[in-house]
Amino acid sequence: MERKGATPPDHRLLHPPCAVSAGRCPSNTPVSHVQIDRLALLLVVLVVSHQVGIGEVQAQEPGPNRLLGIEARDEAEKPELEHPSEHLVVTEFPGSLIDAELSAWQEYVPEVEDISIPASADDYEQPALFYAPEVEEERPLLLVLHSWSTDYLQNIDIPLAQFAVSNEWAFMHPDFRGANDGRPESTASDLVISDMEDALEYARENANVDESRIYLLGYSGGAMNALHLASRHPDTFAGVAAWVPVYDLASWYEWNDRLGEKYAEEIAEACGGVPEEGSEAHDECMQRSPKAHVPDAAGGMRVLIAHGIDDETVPVEQALQAYNDLIEEEGGISQEQIEAIMESGEIPEALLERSLHEERDYPHFEEAEAPVLLHLQSGPTELALFDGEHDMLYRPGLEWLALQERE
Repeated sequence: MERKGATPPDHRLLHPPCAVSAGRCPSNTPVSHVQIDRLALLLVVLVVSHQVGIGEVQAQEPGPNRLLGIEARDEAEKPELEHPSEHLVVTEFPGSLIDAELSAWQEYVPEVEDISIPASADDYEQPALFYAPEVEEERPLLLVLHSWSTDYLQNIDIPLAQFAVSNEWAFMHPDFRGANDGRPESTASDLVISDMEDALEYARENANVDESRIYLLGYSGGAMNALHLASRHPDTFAGVAAWVPVYDLASWYEWNDRLGEKYAEEIAEACGGVPEEGSEAHDECMQRSPKAHVPDAAGGMRVLIAHGIDDETVPVEQALQAYNDLIEEEGGISQEQIEAIMESGEIPEALLERSLHEERDYPHFEEAEAPVLLHLQSGPTELALFDGEHDMLYRPGLEWLALQERE
């Protein structure tokens, strides 16, 4: 059967090339052994050339060692990384999720500097934490974004900095207008986007960065901004790890308004009012949502979205919608399946049949007692739902990022 889109066979090869080109060879002209040998050689060249082309395409596809989780035969291929922190998940780090104290950074990771970055958008001086390895060779850069209700001193990100220092990665932890507390300049504003771009540029200029290994990581509100930044610069990041991301501010407003959570008021204040359908505030909220920008970069960036299936702070549907917008339509999760997960907290059988998690090992999820329940991949995008709530596991995200490299 002829493949759709395949080049039709050139039937002129069935005749001696010289006679065909001259238009003098009748269809019953005998073909010599020499001509047959030449024809066979030509066919071999064509087949080899076609196979080389296929090989080049396959080399650009994600290999097993670039997927979340490992197979036993791939263990030897994994990079040897140090994880100096004993903490496995952010909810186990000492203090609250929003604690932000410079003294804690100085105690745990004194190599990190407290710096100031001039803002390109206005006269603001953006504070940030930064580390540049003192090495001659180019090293990966890990850009980490703080979460919703705090700033660049967020203590739960200390283990990520410890990892960077131990493995001689450059590390950047910017402020981008601080907490999303209702100020219009916060909450994924244009100033926030510009500040993140400034921080990235500062790190590239002040550390010996391997441009093929620039990594982006965020948790909750930080994951929201990670998707924002990556969607605007899809060719920059080798990998983006987004944990329990806020993806659609308008729908997240509704979720928090029903629950009476403070986030609803903060969203409304930042967007200029309650984001009712058809209002200017709704339009503003949508513009500040990754949902308005991520589809434009679909298929162009390698993204891991990880979400606890029982998350009551940012519902898992936010991650599922983000996954759908990052992939081709036929590989998506249906609205019926999303609603089933939200209602029951369980994975529909049809999705489990597509999951990779039965075929792979996830040691860092297991050691954190947060087993993977669903692992899907479509192109360069991966989705992992784990047994947990509003949490981030330090080690699996870092291990996955370390495997990614831009071509």
